This record gives sequence, structure tokens and C-alpha cells, in this order.
Amino acid sequence: MAHEEEGVCVIAEDFASVSSTLDTTTTEGSPAGTTEALDPTLNNEGVEEAKEEVSLAIADISRRHQEKDLSVLDFEERVDHLRTVVIRNPMHRELFYKTLAYCQERHILPEVEDFIQSCPEFLSTAQSPYYLLMFLIKGGGTEVLELGEDGELILPEEKEGLTEDEIDDLVVELAFETNEFGRALVEKMSPKNRLLELLDITPAYFDTFIEVLDFLTEKRSMADVDSLLRGRDVLMAGRTQDERPIQPSVFIDKLEKAGGIYWEKGWIITDAGRELLNTLEERRS
Repeated sequence: MAHEEEGVCVIAEDFASVSSTLDTTTTEGSPAGTTEALDPTLNNEGVEEAKEEVSLAIADISRRHQEKDLSVLDFEERVDHLRTVVIRNPMHRELFYKTLAYCQERHILPEVEDFIQSCPEFLSTAQSPYYLLMFLIKGGGTEVLELGEDGELILPEEKEGLTEDEIDDLVVELAFETNEFGRALVEKMSPKNRLLELLDITPAYFDTFIEVLDFLTEKRSMADVDSLLRGRDVLMAGRTQDERPIQPSVFIDKLEKAGGIYWEKGWIITDAGRELLNTLEERRS
């Protein structure tokens, strides 16, 4: 565990920077963050339309984000690049992570879209499931696979010597699978690991984080959390009397980033958060 005094100073500075941005956000809304609504509609009636959507979406993402040649990066650099893609979009971070985890087993496109739409975090996004999936492909964490009538993967050599029309007839379905870089990130960014890391680097706030998690075993508003923590001494940990206290909303922000809570018309604990509480309870008993 990090040295407590040093950890408090570092995390207090981090909390202050986050708090300054959260002071202007609404307290009852969903997680902060906006994104331009780009919602290309996928036509699932034919694989040709799907393939065209892949090309258009990837091209659109390339125009909006600096192109990076992933082939020159080593393994860790590839994983770090993918992590940047995931965390640079706060509103979509958990959707990206969950999609990578889900696609560790191969799934056809309609299955992946249905899964993304089933996630509670999807309610807070203006993007289509398909467009979110394209970010992971462009980020180098997910592979697009072409399948034949028997559901088997079509290999490059099977398309050799075929005309474009013949290749189109050969491919009847698109599937998606998380590659080795995505799998490494899934392990590194698991909610369990993120929560443990958060508690490890913020020892002064350990008990408060656990209390908030326990408080959110029932759905609560930000106002409820604010009432729980407002005026607590812990909000001044690592700060001088001349400095402003940490805002209670910062604890929500940190726990949400760590995958311990999520927004669904109120803040509520995740399965990973419950698992952490159960583990701590077992250790105490």
C-alpha cells in the first residue's frame, strides 16, 4: 500500500482537479460528459450493408481521431493505446470494457449489438451500439471476422482467385472477437482490480469509499450522497484550513470510474462493488 501521507497529498490534488469540474455539473443527472451524436444505422438485412457500415464508421472515426500506426507498437504499447481509447471517452468507458469482455468469446454482430443495448450504461449514450463497436476495432482491441454458411471462419486463402461478387456470396455473416491486446486490457481494467487499486492508493478515504458503496446498495440520488458526506472531516484530508473541502461528488466520480457503481436513474452499486463488500465482510467475521 502506498505511504499514507504521500498518498493523501497526491490523491487530494487529483480529487481537487476533478472536484473543480464537477462543481458546475447537475447533481441529479447522469455521469458528466457529452459527445457529438453520430448514429450510423446498421442494416442487418444483408452482410454487404454491414460491411459497408464497417468501412464508413472506421473512416469516420479516423477523421475524428489522429491516425496511429499500430503495427510499429510492441505488445504493451498496443495495450496502452487501447486503454487510452477506452478511458478517453468517460461516458462510454464501461460499455467499451464490457464489450471487450463479452467478445472474448466470438459473437455475431446482432448478438453484440443486443448485449451493448442491454447494459445500463447504454441509456446515457447518444451513440449506436455499432458505432461504439467500431471504436474498439479501430483502437486495435477487437477483430472483425467473416463467416460462411456453416458459421466457420473464412480464411484469406479461400478468397484467392475469386471475384468480388463471389467473395460477397461466400461471406454470409460478420462476427467479432476480442484479440490478445483486448484480453490483456480486460484483465488489467477489471472492476475488481480498479477498485482495489483505488482503495490502495487512497488509504485516507478507504472507509469512506466502503461506506458509500454500502450506502449505494440501494439506488440513491447525488443529493442523498451529498447529505451523507457533507461536513465530514474526511473531506478536508490532506488539505489546509484555507482550502476548500473535497466535494462528495468526487467519491461518486472515483467509484464510477473504478467500475464500482453506475447510473440508472440513480446511483447503484455494481456486481463488482457488491463482491468487494462481501469479501471485506468475510474478512471481518
